[in-house]
Amino acid sequence: MAISGAIMKYLLYIAFVFSTYTHADPYIPNDKDVIALSSKPKETEFTKEQLTALFNKSQFVGQTETNQGMLKSYLEKQITLTEDPDIHYFYARLLQREHEFEAAINILSEVISRKPDHTNAILLKANLLMVKGRFEQALAQCLSLFGLVGLETISTCSLDVKSQTGELEQSYQALQTIVKESSMTRNTRHVLAEMAYRLGYPEQTITYLSNLDLKTAPVSLVVLWADAQMAKKNHQIVLSTLASLTAENTNLEDAILLRLAQAEKIEKQSDKWQEKMRKRVILRERRQDTYHASDLALYYLTLDKNNVKAKYWAEMNWQQAKLDSDKKLLALTNTSN
Repeated sequence: MAISGAIMKYLLYIAFVFSTYTHADPYIPNDKDVIALSSKPKETEFTKEQLTALFNKSQFVGQTETNQGMLKSYLEKQITLTEDPDIHYFYARLLQREHEFEAAINILSEVISRKPDHTNAILLKANLLMVKGRFEQALAQCLSLFGLVGLETISTCSLDVKSQTGELEQSYQALQTIVKESSMTRNTRHVLAEMAYRLGYPEQTITYLSNLDLKTAPVSLVVLWADAQMAKKNHQIVLSTLASLTAENTNLEDAILLRLAQAEKIEKQSDKWQEKMRKRVILRERRQDTYHASDLALYYLTLDKNNVKAKYWAEMNWQQAKLDSDKKLLALTNTSN
């Protein structure tokens, strides 16, 4: 891929500045198509291909908790029986889903120490370090990928991190210049779409996501699509599309259910989704479920207006995650009446 000399110098400069940092692990797993299971695996025996398929499928709407218990039971046992870096990497992914970020980072560090070219581990570690607000360490992980992966992957990882440190506009423009629209991976589309949304360009967000199948997209990407659509006041599209992603509405993730409730409130057609979300919030609060803290904060900011509770949950979320979106969520509770 041909890129300008200025951009290449920029990337090499970043690499030089952060070259003293220790190499680490992953950020977001490979953006490959989901591997279909040929048959149902045995309850306590999985090949690596089957584990990949299960983890990929568990990103879809209505599927995020389907196999969580089974995977946890299996992987907790396996990591005591083998030092296979892939098995430990899968366990780190499971911990990521439970917001056990520090534990996941520690495991990924061990994986990389044993297998320095484990690119998935490096990418995931970079992502988790970014979530924890350790941006210089995250960037170092991205740059350690030189010689292991292509320029698009390194650029997407690096510029995603840089966008969290006050260089959002510059990072967005640089990534648009480096990658080609025709060959762009789903992960790069996701990062560009998120940058566009944070910049206040919901139309560009929707454009980047327009060719993606929401039924086989990660929940986080579906949520981003819904937020961009609502920013364009396309609430009816959100209602009809999200509800059709799964036949089992009881399995809808909190973040998806929240967007349905938000769109429904504006459309004033009924209170079906708002009532479902209200019951879900009661359940989460009884359990003091900090995993869904950002959803609870948004619920009290946008649906059941209660700034005291919104601030409480936004602060709980901030203890776990330090991304720009988490900072803005906390700021909203400080300015809301």
